[in-house]
Amino acid sequence: MLFMKITVSTIGLLAALPTALAVWPIPQVYEQGSFNSQASRVTIKAKGNIGAIANTAIQRYNTIINNESFTAPVNYNQGVVKTSGTFSGLEVVVADSSDKLDLGTDESYTLDIPVNGKATLNAKTPYGIVRGLETFSQLVFANGKSKAIQNTPIHIADAPLFPHRGILFDSARNYFSVKSIHRILEAMSFNKMNVLHWHVVDAQSWPVESKTYPELHVKGAYGADMQYSHDDVRGIIQYAKERGIRVIPEFDVPGHTYIVGEA
Repeated sequence: MLFMKITVSTIGLLAALPTALAVWPIPQVYEQGSFNSQASRVTIKAKGNIGAIANTAIQRYNTIINNESFTAPVNYNQGVVKTSGTFSGLEVVVADSSDKLDLGTDESYTLDIPVNGKATLNAKTPYGIVRGLETFSQLVFANGKSKAIQNTPIHIADAPLFPHRGILFDSARNYFSVKSIHRILEAMSFNKMNVLHWHVVDAQSWPVESKTYPELHVKGAYGADMQYSHDDVRGIIQYAKERGIRVIPEFDVPGHTYIVGEA
């Protein structure tokens, strides 16, 4: 019973907190109003030339926002939210459409959502747009047969606190399929992380294709179906880049090369 009381109290407390907590990580600047706005369908469009990275992100988030819905596993007595405004979609503007991605890439953005009318997302680079679209998707929720955003108007100005926000991923001791790596990259993008440190090989295995010394992967991988071809690697790098993530590969030599002896 004590656990249940704590749980219910916690839910009530969280419900009373600002909508800013719906956005992760919490933005540096978050200002909100007291209205709720809705749209029958969310449309995200670009203004001007925004480049391939931002255009691909728009297509991805158009699909995510309009197809995603959440049904609580427990009835929290939350019915359809009453709305008093209508937002007509999101317009995306990029100052520089270059797809260069490195440690110094600007990922800042500003997002403005009015009570009525068109929301706007502005960024200096396409990667700021990627981060801003993730924030926008976290604010939009299913509300009956429509989509809604609470506590409009909303103004967000955000930028990462740290230029390197990554995870270390080890495919040498445990093989992961390309599909699994894509899933990891998706999770990273939802958390606005930007570096996948890929520990590709170690003493246990050499899973990546070598055209110069093919016996490295033929004899060094856990199996013929547990290897990464050059096309696989190129695809992973592109999949990551489209989500604002750099792939830093680690081939640890001369140490940790027991498996090389098998070749």
